[in-house]
Amino acid sequence: MGQIREQKISLALKNLDDLIARYPDFQVAQLMRADLLYAQGSILNKMGQVANDETVQNVKSEMDARFNATKTPPEGTLPANILSIPSWLSHLITVNLKESRAYLFNIEQGRLKFVTSFYMTQGKLGAGKEKEGDKRTPIGAYLLDEHIHPSRISSFYGIGAVPLQYPNTWDKRNGRSGHGIWLHGTPIGQYSRPPKASDGCVVFTNDDLQSILNLNWRRTLVIIDKDLSWISPTVYQEQQKAMLSILESWRSTWEKQDLAGYLNFYAPDFMSGARENLKDWSARKTQIFSYQRPHSIELSDLLLIPYPSDPSIMVITFNQKYTKEGKTSVERKRLWWKKNQNHWQIFNEEVIATPQL
Repeated sequence: MGQIREQKISLALKNLDDLIARYPDFQVAQLMRADLLYAQGSILNKMGQVANDETVQNVKSEMDARFNATKTPPEGTLPANILSIPSWLSHLITVNLKESRAYLFNIEQGRLKFVTSFYMTQGKLGAGKEKEGDKRTPIGAYLLDEHIHPSRISSFYGIGAVPLQYPNTWDKRNGRSGHGIWLHGTPIGQYSRPPKASDGCVVFTNDDLQSILNLNWRRTLVIIDKDLSWISPTVYQEQQKAMLSILESWRSTWEKQDLAGYLNFYAPDFMSGARENLKDWSARKTQIFSYQRPHSIELSDLLLIPYPSDPSIMVITFNQKYTKEGKTSVERKRLWWKKNQNHWQIFNEEVIATPQL
């Protein structure tokens, strides 16, 4: 794009010819080449000026999305939607729906390392899925399910698909419906699709999807937001410290069997993963605390996610080691927190797996 801005048409044409030779079905490159051929005899003011037919508007919108996107995170910043990284996570994909861009990070020794970014396609009607068939892409944080081999699905999905675990607890809490939200490829014979063209899935070129399939997708987290935010390491540490302090207060009141302090961490509309409401939860915990049996609670391997597009929601996943009367149990737990008048409270608590020690 820099060559085009500088009116270095011949050099830009050569690079485009090389690109088209590798990807002959890349429509954006074909349109750009037509523009540049036209520009050899005049000044090129904007891309797509020789393509006035309505049928190429989607190609032009893809061209704009590719050119206007932030290709790499701002130097020295981190994605704002993850504040602590557990050992079981190996990759992070953050999706910026506003810019039609996905960012891939490797996780090395608990730190994010930016790898590359990909152009992507979202739902025809944009962001914020609410119900089945609304042609919108969900906003949220999702792990991935089993890879679907291309032999099991239509060639429309390219080289395969990986389903998102949608809807999650927050989606269900808000009555969001639908299923079959995938990361998938592009129809064979079509290099890419316009920015808004799917039924809600996140679509990549087949080459880019292959890069994702080469990952350990069982240990990959996908965070989708309307518009990604990037923060400095200092802000990252401050926000992390603040949330860890709240989590430690919750753990401490539980370990000390401070019933009033412990229950104060639970929201009036609390619902457990076992479908206990706050009244039933409080009654059960009151009885357990009354025995005053010494116990210890250790938390480790934390994943902290400030929820996309909603700063009042925080999700914390961790391994919990519970010891009482010489017996120890370990489980992976997830707490969903909501900020109510500057006070963080838990509205859902769920056990999601039993990790090995």
